Amino acid sequence: MANSIRIGAVLSTGGVRGVFAHTGFLQVLASLEVELAAIGGCSAGSFVGGIYASGTPLQQWVETLHGMRPEDFWQPGSWGDAIWGLLATRGHGFVGLSETAAAMSFCRRQLAVERFEQCRIPFHALATSLTTGRKAFFSSGELAPRITASSSIPLLYRPVEIEGEFYCDGGVIDLGPNDSICCQHQLDVLLVHHVAARNRGFPAAQGTGSSSWPVVEILETLLFRTRPWYLADEPITFRNCPCGCRALIVVLEPELPELPWPQTEHGVAIQALAMEQASELLSPYITALLEDPGSLQHLVLPLGVRRMDSHR
Repeated sequence: MANSIRIGAVLSTGGVRGVFAHTGFLQVLASLEVELAAIGGCSAGSFVGGIYASGTPLQQWVETLHGMRPEDFWQPGSWGDAIWGLLATRGHGFVGLSETAAAMSFCRRQLAVERFEQCRIPFHALATSLTTGRKAFFSSGELAPRITASSSIPLLYRPVEIEGEFYCDGGVIDLGPNDSICCQHQLDVLLVHHVAARNRGFPAAQGTGSSSWPVVEILETLLFRTRPWYLADEPITFRNCPCGCRALIVVLEPELPELPWPQTEHGVAIQALAMEQASELLSPYITALLEDPGSLQHLVLPLGVRRMDSHR
């Protein structure tokens, strides 16, 4: 950056769709010459954010992503094993359909470094501790296990054990970990790319048009039942950090089609659409964000206000 303005990014949960969408968002930031001072990620956002923060060239990751297949990150056991675990042993030993070994191996191969401390950009990954039931922010230690833990959707994946404790997807608690980096890194601007699925409710799984697994529909209903405080039902929203620091929070929530788990088909189209929308939303404000974020204070919504009717 040409001056001292410090900009960070938070990448939300979002499943396979989020992996493609967040990649497109980072491509736009690169094209706008936005250098990030910190990155926070949850689930899909942790996966993409961690790879980028580690120093992996973005184009190299894009090429890998376009060749990604479901078996790279999803290797469930047989249904017979699942039924045995649930019925014959009364659930003992059954904690998820898929091992995390394949996903962790795929993640590890994409990383430029092994540990958080070696990252080119300071990086934080949000997971859920199954010991305390609370948020766990990882910012040190080996990257691959902690990124995988942040992305381990309950029931679909088995929890990840790290130093004697078990962790699962951070989206169980928070869809976007803005509070992990905003104040810690003295940011002037925090860009939140929010692509988590909207809660359509379980009845959507009964419709003839649904191509997702019913269990995934149930999980989405539970995980995404609460909308984060920073959203306002608009494609772009301006907020101030609720903790009182100086950061201007800019939230992008693009309109993207669904990508049923664990499909990767049509992911490239979602990536392109995310790029198009991010570019359109950020371009009118990019000069102000890079040089004088305070000039955008007139666009900031007070906490609790959900819509930007006054700015239409």
